[in-house]
Amino acid sequence: MINVVLIGSGKVAYHLHKAMLGASGVALKQIIARSSQALLDFEASVPTADLNGTIQEADVYLLAVSDRAIAEVARQLPKRDALYVHTSGATDMEALGVHQRKGVLYPLQTFSKERPVDFHSVPLILEAGCDKDLSLLEDLSNALSNNVLKLTPAQRKQLHLAAVFANNFTNHMVALGEEICLNQGVQKELLRPLLRETWAKLETLSAAQAQTGPARRGDRRTLEAHLRWLNDPEKEELYKLISHSIANTYDQEL
Repeated sequence: MINVVLIGSGKVAYHLHKAMLGASGVALKQIIARSSQALLDFEASVPTADLNGTIQEADVYLLAVSDRAIAEVARQLPKRDALYVHTSGATDMEALGVHQRKGVLYPLQTFSKERPVDFHSVPLILEAGCDKDLSLLEDLSNALSNNVLKLTPAQRKQLHLAAVFANNFTNHMVALGEEICLNQGVQKELLRPLLRETWAKLETLSAAQAQTGPARRGDRRTLEAHLRWLNDPEKEELYKLISHSIANTYDQEL
C-alpha cells in the first residue's frame, strides 16, 4: 500500500484526490490546504490539516499547488524519508528544495471541478531523482492511470509548452469567437458542431493535414474583409499574426 499525503485544494488536487480514492493499492491519508473552506468539495472522510497542523507520515507527499507556490510550500513540509513530488509541467524538480527525495508527476490534462475526468486515460509524465523513487512513482501512477510515461526534464517542459498551444490558446480562440457571435446577437452554440468536427478530424488526421480556412488557401480577399469587420486593434493584430503563421506553414502568399 502506498500512503499519500496530498497538498493542495485547487482543480488538479481535486481530481487527484478523486482518482486516489478509487485506486487499488493507494491510501490517501490526509489532504493539506491553507484553509479548510477550500476543501468543502473534497471527500469529507479524508483527514485534513493546514501547513501549521500535524502532517501525517506518508510514502509520498504530493504537492498539487501552483507553480509559484511549490518552493514555499515544500519548505514548510516536515523533512522525512519520503518522496516529495510536484505536479507542474514547467517547474524543475529542484524547486522541492531541501527534501532529499524528489519527483514530478505531471498530469497532462485540463481540469475543472465542475466536470468529471476519466483519470485512467490521463497521461502522467514522471521524473524522479533515483531509480528507487522512480519505481515508487510508477507504482503510484499506474494505480491512477493507464497512460504513464517517463520523459526527460526538457521533454516534459516542451510538452507543457505544446499543451499551452494546443489547449489554452485554442480555448482562448473559441472564447473570442463566442464574443464575436454574442456582439452580433448570434447564438454562440452555432459554433459547437464546427468545434466537434474540428477535434473529431484529429482522430484520423494530423493537425497539419486538417488545416482549412482562408489563410490556408491564400484567400487574401476574405482575410482583408475579416480585418475590416473586426474593428478591434488587438484582435486585428492577433488575426494577422495567426493568419501569417498558417500561410507561411503552407507556402501561401498573403
